[in-house]
Amino acid sequence: MAIPDATGSTIPQDETCQAEGKDGGCRLTASDRLQIERFLSFADNSSVVYSQLLLELLNRKLQAADAIEGAAPPDLAAFGRHISCVVDETETESGVLSFGLVARAGEIPVHSLLGATLIGLSVGQRTRLMSEDGTSRSLVVTRVGAPFGA
Repeated sequence: MAIPDATGSTIPQDETCQAEGKDGGCRLTASDRLQIERFLSFADNSSVVYSQLLLELLNRKLQAADAIEGAAPPDLAAFGRHISCVVDETETESGVLSFGLVARAGEIPVHSLLGATLIGLSVGQRTRLMSEDGTSRSLVVTRVGAPFGA
């Protein structure tokens, strides 16, 4: 039986902003923070049902992430950048981190658990990628670059 935390949530806390690596946490630019806030506002007022795990992950990220003034460092997973990561040391995932509500080929949308986990992490950081079934897998950011064709 799951025990609720101080907020009443029984969803296990993620380690997204407690990632291992050179920074030890996540960082968000003002632009990324604004896009996440817009998505959460949309999700609150939408007829589309988004995962409670996803919404809580994004809310916790907004609360815990360090703010970045100005442009994002080149190694930071930010909207519009091409991100590569390895899940469970075997499965490679890559795509452009997007805030679009329609997932397109080659994109990792923030409204996915993968996208929500990646936003704000830096190359070399390791964290847990949570799944809806309560399991988690290891995730390490391996590359951050400009989108293809940019």
